[in-house]
Amino acid sequence: MMINIFGWVARRRVAVLVVSLVVAVILQVLRRTVGDGHSLRLNLAIGVLPLIPFVVGMAIAVRVFHPAELIARPEVPAFDVPANPAAVLGAASYTFFAVFALGGAFHGLVTGMDVVLASPLVVVVGGQLAAFWWAALGRCGVRLTPDGIVDRQVHGRLFVPWDALTTPDPAHPRDPHQVTLRIGRPDMVRKRGFRSGGRTVLPATGVSAELVSRAINEYANRPEARSAIGSEVALTHLQMIPQV
Repeated sequence: MMINIFGWVARRRVAVLVVSLVVAVILQVLRRTVGDGHSLRLNLAIGVLPLIPFVVGMAIAVRVFHPAELIARPEVPAFDVPANPAAVLGAASYTFFAVFALGGAFHGLVTGMDVVLASPLVVVVGGQLAAFWWAALGRCGVRLTPDGIVDRQVHGRLFVPWDALTTPDPAHPRDPHQVTLRIGRPDMVRKRGFRSGGRTVLPATGVSAELVSRAINEYANRPEARSAIGSEVALTHLQMIPQV
């Protein structure tokens, strides 16, 4: 049942985030209209308690949600990892914190707070909120293309051409959350921006590390099959390959 709930969160991620934003704004309005906005009990009830179920859900999703599933995108063409419910729940929890913090900052500006003091808070919290939403709604994570492997993160990306890998079987699950690559041509690997992790490690959060490794090994070992990446037929064939 829990896996089904996390799957629903991933599929309905836009609705989850929009509802979180609306509820957070309503709570912020109540904070300012019920009482003076300085009550510690009220601040805890509105600013902290709503975060708890999302944070707990995110932690559980990171541990237990690893579906053996890839998404075919023939228009790219590519195989993408599925949406990650942990990222959605993390963005929802930060939304409550951000609205609470930004609401306080804007209220302070109205009541005479120095703009110089409020501006850094608005920029930092607002920027982080945008990053959380982008991670939840954007096409982040591992993508397999006919040209190679792409790891897309919020602030950077990694591209590993197929020819850069050491064959046979260059990919192996490092743990339930990561895949390790054996790279024979590091000069061909391209990294842009601020990407976390080394060049030989791919994230497998929200997807089966074994499946990602199996897919990489399949196309590293069979160059003639790479042109079909992204098609439903190729995805069906990939899913029929026995687990090692």
